[in-house]
Amino acid sequence: MGRLRETHGPNAGAIYELKDVCVLGRALDCQVHIRDLTVSRRHARICQRDKRFVIEDLGSGNGTFVNSKPVTRCELCDGDTIRVASAIFAFEEIVGNSSSVTMVGPLKSEPQIVKVVDASQSILTDTQALTGSSGAKAHQILASRLRMVYAVSAAISNILDLDELLDKVLEHLFETFPRAERGFIMLLDDETKELIPKAVKRRNEGDIADLEVSRTILQEVIDKRHSVLSHNAMEDKRFRSGSSVANFGIRAMMCAPLVWRGQPLGIAYLDTAGIAAFSQDDLELLTGIAGQSAAALGNARLHEELMKRQRLEQDLRLAEKIQQSFLPRRIPQIDGFTFCARYDPAYQVGGDFYDFINLPEGRIGVVVADVSGKGVAAALYMARLTRDLRYLALAEEDPARVLQWMNRAVLENNQDDLFVTLLYLVLDTQQRRITYANAGHMPLMVRRHSEQDVVQLDGAAGLPLGIVTESDYTTEVFELVPGDSVLLYTDGLVEAMSPTRVMFGMNRLHQALAYGASHAHDILSRLVRACQEHVLDAPQFDDTTLVCFGLDHPDTDAISPVSTQRTRTRRVRILWKDEDEP
Repeated sequence: MGRLRETHGPNAGAIYELKDVCVLGRALDCQVHIRDLTVSRRHARICQRDKRFVIEDLGSGNGTFVNSKPVTRCELCDGDTIRVASAIFAFEEIVGNSSSVTMVGPLKSEPQIVKVVDASQSILTDTQALTGSSGAKAHQILASRLRMVYAVSAAISNILDLDELLDKVLEHLFETFPRAERGFIMLLDDETKELIPKAVKRRNEGDIADLEVSRTILQEVIDKRHSVLSHNAMEDKRFRSGSSVANFGIRAMMCAPLVWRGQPLGIAYLDTAGIAAFSQDDLELLTGIAGQSAAALGNARLHEELMKRQRLEQDLRLAEKIQQSFLPRRIPQIDGFTFCARYDPAYQVGGDFYDFINLPEGRIGVVVADVSGKGVAAALYMARLTRDLRYLALAEEDPARVLQWMNRAVLENNQDDLFVTLLYLVLDTQQRRITYANAGHMPLMVRRHSEQDVVQLDGAAGLPLGIVTESDYTTEVFELVPGDSVLLYTDGLVEAMSPTRVMFGMNRLHQALAYGASHAHDILSRLVRACQEHVLDAPQFDDTTLVCFGLDHPDTDAISPVSTQRTRTRRVRILWKDEDEP
């Protein structure tokens, strides 16, 4: 077998056991997940071929290196150094103490002896032993049994590292049962509910044969919460339809469930080559030790989940800071124009984005975009999209051409099930007009100076980015007059849900735009307030972004600018209702 030990990188010190196939990359489903944007989603793969491990580069952008040399395919040797971007791993080949646990062929022998202990019963509940005629001897047996169980419990109760805990449990089992020759612990996978070998121990270090176990015995132990003892498990007729417990040299075994809070976590298994090597007392003692081990295992898992949650929260806080750094630090300040914006992600980070881009000749590029999905993955992709857009906007004047290039960039990234809606416009502050193109995004809205005068610019509509290879986009022009304010927004606004699951909708958007002052700050403030009054305390399901700018009118009195930061305001009554709303 082999393993990787991360010597430098995001998870320095981590150890990864190598199975048949192990993928290294940035994707969350990789066996070795590397949190580094310079790492490809599926960067490299390690496979076992003819008992040798081979590493293959999967067409990564920055390459895979073994002992500082770039490789496309390379056979690994013990001590090799693997570098994937900033992460460095040491390959270790483990020889002689195989941890393999396999299943073999069906049984055909006749049964002999099998004993069972209910793992839900404490070893203290043996009332017959406590009150029988041989009470003194029974008390001595129970006292000895308790001392062993409590000794093991005291030794493992403070171990929170899962691998260390399992190794320690096996070590104490071998001390408690000197006849045991081989043993292992298997844990239930949370998703597949399959038993996975996690720790294996042999008394004889020269024993390199694989351990083999019957699926039927494991199901007996897991399903019924029973500990099982067999002096010749191969010949038990109940297990005849399953796979054999061991090879022909093994004649005795014990298996106990690890039950915590009424739920099985896995099994502990011991076997030996001796006939009748284990007794009923041994099975009861193993059951008691397994119960204490399960409690320690449950605590270790809770600690592990807590640490994962803390690391995740820390990563989210960092991701939030990084994403905020991609948003504009300053709102444009141009004589005769007013700009304002608000960004409100559903989670700490989101897939919405807005930007102001300084262009030559007094022009301003304004963009609002929405990546399909939410959370960290959408935010990371949006960061890359931002870089591409700023570069293309400076190189190309026509918004439609910018979207065509952006569509190709999204498709080249080869992201499964990902698309982007994006609205890009160029404001010519001297000519007082906007030139815009739309890639499947919500339409532009323009509020004229006169109340109730709202224009919806739904021309120049094209497909979202990342849908088809060659997508046509068109450019439209709109002339501004004093008092006009232009609104860009994401669907998180119109799809915001009330507690009765009624959407905010385009009707409310039009009403909030139509009634009141036409100044950009007034409009943004009204929209935020109207949405909050509609949503009340219902949870936010999608990111929401609003960008508003306007050509000032000489008679406009602006209210105080609305904050671009996320804020919490007091909820008030709904101002209006749709016909379909109760």
